[in-house]
Amino acid sequence: MKPKTPKDRVLAAFHFEEPDIVPYDVVIEPEVEERLNDHYGGSEWERMVEKHFTIVSFPHYAEMEFVDDVCFRDEYGCVWDAHALPMHLVSSPLSEPSLAGYDFDTVRKTVLDSFHEESAQTIIRDNPDKFILGQCGGGLFERSWMLRGFENALVDSALHPEFYEELLDHLVDLQLATVGKLCELPIDGMFLGDDWGDQRGIILGPERWRRFIKPRFKKLVERVHQAGKVAILHCCGNNFDVIPDMIEAGLDVLESLQPEAMDVYEIKKRYGRNIRLWGGLGTQQVLPFGTPQEVRNEIRRLIAGLGKGGGYVLAPAKPLMREVPTENAIAVLEEFSQKG
Repeated sequence: MKPKTPKDRVLAAFHFEEPDIVPYDVVIEPEVEERLNDHYGGSEWERMVEKHFTIVSFPHYAEMEFVDDVCFRDEYGCVWDAHALPMHLVSSPLSEPSLAGYDFDTVRKTVLDSFHEESAQTIIRDNPDKFILGQCGGGLFERSWMLRGFENALVDSALHPEFYEELLDHLVDLQLATVGKLCELPIDGMFLGDDWGDQRGIILGPERWRRFIKPRFKKLVERVHQAGKVAILHCCGNNFDVIPDMIEAGLDVLESLQPEAMDVYEIKKRYGRNIRLWGGLGTQQVLPFGTPQEVRNEIRRLIAGLGKGGGYVLAPAKPLMREVPTENAIAVLEEFSQKG
C-alpha cells in the first residue's frame, strides 16, 4: 500500500478515520532548536519529524511605525512594546467608546494590500503533500481589546453594548474580507484565532460571548465553508462552556486544548464525534517540569485516548518554549515520530 502523505493523514483524521499514525504538529522556539542542534551535532534531527501543515498568511503586522527605540505603532493605531517578552500593548487608539474619527476604510485597505499572493502561491505549489492552512491575524475579541484596551473592552461589553457591537461589526467585516481573500487560493483549511478564555473560563462570560462573539464568529465559519475549506480555531484557555456553541456555529477543529485549563479527555468523550481536536500536550506542567518518561507517557495517552476513532492532531498546546528541557524536547520528537 502506498505510504500515507502528511496531507492524507490529516484528511483521514478530519474524516474521523485512523491513519497509519496520528498526524502531528510541533512548533519549536529558536533557543530549544539550538540546544537540539548541540545534542544531535547538527540539524539532522529535523528529519525525525514530518511536517504535516504549511501556512500561507497575511503579515502579522501590515504596517509598523516605530515611535521610539522599543515601541511601534501598527496599522490599527495600537502601540506595542517590542522589547518586552512577551510583547505587550502600550496604548490603544480608541480612548473613548466611540468610532468617531477612526478610519476603518484605510485600515482595511492597508491590511488587504499587505497580502503577497505570489509568495503564497509559491508556498502552495512547493508543498503538494502538506495540508495547507490560510491564516489571518487577530480575532474579534482580541482585536476589540487591542483597539480599546483590555479593561475598557470588558466595560464596553457591559455598559456600552451598542458601541461594542458596532466595533465588532467593523472587525468582522474586515476579517471576512481577509478570510475571503485567502479562500480564493487552493488551500485546504482556514486557521482562525481568538483567545476567549483564561484558566478559569470565558473572559467575557458565556452569555456575553454568546451575544457578541458567537453570531459574528459563525459568519466567519460560514465564509470558510462556502469556499469548501475546513474551519480551524486556535483558542487558548478554558473555553469548555462554549464548545457546544462552537459546534453549533459549524467549527470543524478546535486547536490549543490546554490541559491545565480543561480536561481534554472529557472533551473527547463528550464532543469527539462532533468536533475535531488539535493539541492537548501541556506546556505549563508536563513539558517544562515533567520527566522525559512522564512526557512520553502523556503523549502515548493522548494518542490512545484522543486519537481513538480519528478526529485528532497531536500537538503541544503551545510551542516548545525555552523552559522545556532538552531531554523533554527529545522525548517529544521521538514519540511524535514514533521513533522512540
